Amino acid sequence: MSDATSALAKLGAHPGLCLGCAHRLLNETRRGTAYLRCGGAASDDTLPRYPRLPVRECHGFTAVEDRAPQALDK
Repeated sequence: MSDATSALAKLGAHPGLCLGCAHRLLNETRRGTAYLRCGGAASDDTLPRYPRLPVRECHGFTAVEDRAPQALDK
């Protein structure tokens, strides 16, 4: 299991749209807590920096073609 897949599994909820978004920043703390941050929020004040999961709609969503959806075991 890759580090990204491991961190996604620790989120506690499926990320929804964020899973395939170009702005997704997946962070994991030293204590093992994982969270998603929206990189688009840096340039768009209307986007939440830390969105509530699962994200079902987002006007800042930008699909990433080369980022294959990753399965979550939840």
